[in-house]
Amino acid sequence: MAVEGISRYFRLWKHIANPGEYLFHKVARHKQNLVFTTKPFPIRFQVPPSLYLIFKEIFMVDVYEMDELVSTLPTAPVVIDIGANVGFFDIQLLSKIGKATIYAYEPVPANVKTLQHTLQQNPGLGQSIQLFSMAVTGKPIDQLELFIEAEDKSQVVASVFSAFHENNSQKIMVPCITLTDIIEKNSLDVIDLLKVDCEGSEYDIMYNTAPELIRRAKKMAIEVHNLDNDLNNIDAFDRYIQSLGYTTTRSPINSFCYALEATRQ
Repeated sequence: MAVEGISRYFRLWKHIANPGEYLFHKVARHKQNLVFTTKPFPIRFQVPPSLYLIFKEIFMVDVYEMDELVSTLPTAPVVIDIGANVGFFDIQLLSKIGKATIYAYEPVPANVKTLQHTLQQNPGLGQSIQLFSMAVTGKPIDQLELFIEAEDKSQVVASVFSAFHENNSQKIMVPCITLTDIIEKNSLDVIDLLKVDCEGSEYDIMYNTAPELIRRAKKMAIEVHNLDNDLNNIDAFDRYIQSLGYTTTRSPINSFCYALEATRQ
């Protein structure tokens, strides 16, 4: 369960070795990058002003309940991260577990550039995170039209839907890969964690990937957005994931978005 109020600062202290960087620069953070280091395993990374809400979501609100999540994973898990953004989820995971093989997919060039900078600043991190500048789909296509914010900076709400966010005024074309190809071309017989955060594309990916491939994931953490009253909503999506043999839990992130966790023995 995501935390609120003063508990967020305890989580900040729990996950970040230099919480004063946030506390003492709370006003300035809207004008400059701040630099944080994780704990217990130190990973140094920058947070640009455009991504402070995502930083807070991961490291303070702790939407993935990272310590609890890590406790359910093996010592060297195989992870697929669809919608890696600038890698905050992967950074937090590796700060707790040390060893992992993460296939990270992110289509927005500015986000990829920021994550590449983090990899360059942390020798050895590239051995765990394999970064691909691509969108992930369910149905095979070569390129995808993506709606993003106009600013050439790290971004949060890029989506295939033009009306997904009012700030998404720019269109770009990005290369694609299917979840099927990710699994088959990397010979992933077992996926310890499948994390999906792709602003509405979760439906295409999950509904159009063969159930027997999805079932290779022991655990899934999926951000689910309510888009319609038919199949693209949390209730229908939850039922579908349960029909694949998963036990699910869900909690609201905001009025139209949920964090869904699914586990399969």
